[in-house]
Amino acid sequence: MAVLDIQNITHTYAAGSPFEQHAIRDVSLKTVSGELLGIIGHTGSGKSTLIQHLNGLLRPTEGKILLDGQDIWEKPKNIRAVRFRVGMVFQYPEYQLFEDTIYKDIAFGPRNMGLDDAEIDRRVRRAAADVGLDEALLEKSPFDLSGGEKRRAAIAGVLAMEPEILILDEPTAGLDPRGREQILSLIRDYRARRGTTVLLVSHSMEDIARLADRVLVMREGEVAMLDTVERVFARAEELEQMGLTVPAVTKILLLLRQQGVDIATDVYTVEQAIERLLPLLGGERAC
Repeated sequence: MAVLDIQNITHTYAAGSPFEQHAIRDVSLKTVSGELLGIIGHTGSGKSTLIQHLNGLLRPTEGKILLDGQDIWEKPKNIRAVRFRVGMVFQYPEYQLFEDTIYKDIAFGPRNMGLDDAEIDRRVRRAAADVGLDEALLEKSPFDLSGGEKRRAAIAGVLAMEPEILILDEPTAGLDPRGREQILSLIRDYRARRGTTVLLVSHSMEDIARLADRVLVMREGEVAMLDTVERVFARAEELEQMGLTVPAVTKILLLLRQQGVDIATDVYTVEQAIERLLPLLGGERAC
């Protein structure tokens, strides 16, 4: 059984008015337990609207969202419990830090879950370790932290609820290269340790290529592609026609192919490019 089973959901803004607009239309998707699903699409493609349905922030106009086989809207009064199970990290989550210490901010979610102090403390310290925050920072004000540390602290606040599914909306937006790499590493390592199902929304095709098992491509509110990373990036020309920027290494191979070089373009990492190019150059892959 899929952890999340999204069945033909449509969301219509201003339904029945002259301003009626379908933000997403007839979207279906099943997530596999423990997978990392990358979600990409041009601005306005429906990515953010889609993910806000997955923990009940938005209710579909049509269709169903099943969590472990249960319709999350079957009992609307229980939607709060769904939000503990499906954790959401929004863009620039550090802007939501509001307590006077990092410890209290990370503890906010577990405290709302009604946990006792000992369990809250365990979760706060475990989440801080998961994102690489030194315990010495927990008693500091958010204003005393660097931008990258604030971002990690905000993510820790979601991890402390120990969600079964973790959704991250552009988690590296606005960070410098070092901060970006730290966030990507913590996502990869956290998923490997916990086996959590992760949905990652990103404009960076390189990030998706490095981390994802499958990729969902949204276009004008509908599913344009849903497949493994390899099969999606093999359609690089279609992705570019949608206005999406494919990984730089893929673009190089596309240019080589356009110039007559007989080479496959289903490549999205430097290592893969080396494997494809060395035989053409008369070399062998170094051991």
